[in-house]
Amino acid sequence: MQNTVREVLRAAVSTLEAHGVPEARAAAEILLAEVLAIPRSHLYIEAGRVLTPQQQRCYAERLQRRMRREPVQYITGKQEFWSLAFRVTPQVLIPRPESELLVAHGLRFARQWQAARGEEPLWLLDVGTGSGNLAISLAAALPASRVCAIDLSLPALRVAQDNARRLGVAARVTWLCGDLLTSLRPGLRRFALCVANLPYVTEEEWEQLAPEVREYEPAVALVGGKDGLALIRRLIATCGEVLAPGGRLLLEVGWQQAAQVLAALQQQGQFGAMGVYEDFGGIARVVWAEVR
Repeated sequence: MQNTVREVLRAAVSTLEAHGVPEARAAAEILLAEVLAIPRSHLYIEAGRVLTPQQQRCYAERLQRRMRREPVQYITGKQEFWSLAFRVTPQVLIPRPESELLVAHGLRFARQWQAARGEEPLWLLDVGTGSGNLAISLAAALPASRVCAIDLSLPALRVAQDNARRLGVAARVTWLCGDLLTSLRPGLRRFALCVANLPYVTEEEWEQLAPEVREYEPAVALVGGKDGLALIRRLIATCGEVLAPGGRLLLEVGWQQAAQVLAALQQQGQFGAMGVYEDFGGIARVVWAEVR
């Protein structure tokens, strides 16, 4: 009977591969490490360890879920982002590495803002917060900041609030349930920075996505209408009412959308300097613009 870590892992990889599951070894290792409550890197150190019958049953159940193409992150209930451990559920989009660009460039701008304005309060805005990964990462890195995070989904906000409590920033984040900026008072002009990872997948792209995404992740957090830009255009049209003069908007966009988003910003007339930041693959992934 196969019951050591080495044997169980070998069989799991073979089974996942036979079912066409991508990155089978990574999934098998992550799920086994989670069942054994050890770091993934320790699996090979403990290759001869014998699993208990309960551990074998628990692991088999997780493998069955992965064979149905459920994402590993929903099975384990967690995903790392910006070196922080976030709880994720099917109510929220799984944080992606490319979204860390929003945090990196957001932090750089926010620190410049702080340096230029001294003791002036630093207010940040996250629209479409989901798991809270952007809002919480910014709040954790900027102890003097106050963050407002908005999402249309109340279940998503509950996940985000739990993440904020666990990661120690709950006292500095305000959560609002609403459609984009409708829950904010127009003319407030308080925020130095607005980050947004809004839905930008086109309706056509949605039909072609992997089962892990299409069958498990919330479509409302991914699909942005026919061309993917419906919500982004709406945010561009209104964010000038809440950003302070000189404040910056950072938008994550799809791989062919940067030029269209820049054109929408130019047409709005409230923005001065603008540009794009590329990801490690050379794709224009983040569009930025500063309010006049």
